Amino acid sequence: MTPRLVFDVAAGLAILFACVMVVHRHPVKSVLALVVSFFALAVTYVLLAAPLIAAVQVIVYAGAILVLFLFVLMLLNVPEEVRQTPDRPIHQALSAGAIVAFAAALLASLRAYGATRAAPSAELPPGDLAPVARLLFSDHFLSFEALSILLLAALVGSFVLARREESP
Repeated sequence: MTPRLVFDVAAGLAILFACVMVVHRHPVKSVLALVVSFFALAVTYVLLAAPLIAAVQVIVYAGAILVLFLFVLMLLNVPEEVRQTPDRPIHQALSAGAIVAFAAALLASLRAYGATRAAPSAELPPGDLAPVARLLFSDHFLSFEALSILLLAALVGSFVLARREESP
């Protein structure tokens, strides 16, 4: 298989499973569809010569955050969403029109500008993590720590929500 074909298949799978994640009524199955979408995105990152982003995608998002989502969903035992009959057909027509307009605008901008591949930098060898680590722990240190506090707050919140009230 050519790299372009693998990229197209992986991108198609990412879009397909992202749509499945949005449309599916069962929350656990939606999270599992998101896992597949994240792995397909990781394949596209590898083919775009960004293996570090692919590894972070798999380790952080597919590995840690989605496991946290699954843990919270299974702990809370969220039921499957009940289907309701559409009582406002005008909303459905307007939302379908908005989706079609957004897709047309997106495709038009992609055709007009296209995707350009940046020329490889002669300064840094490929795969050098030192500049990324330097930026992460100097310029972006505050956002890195804020993200860790946010994840800790989400974990504590899930435990508080899942705690059963004891009867006296």
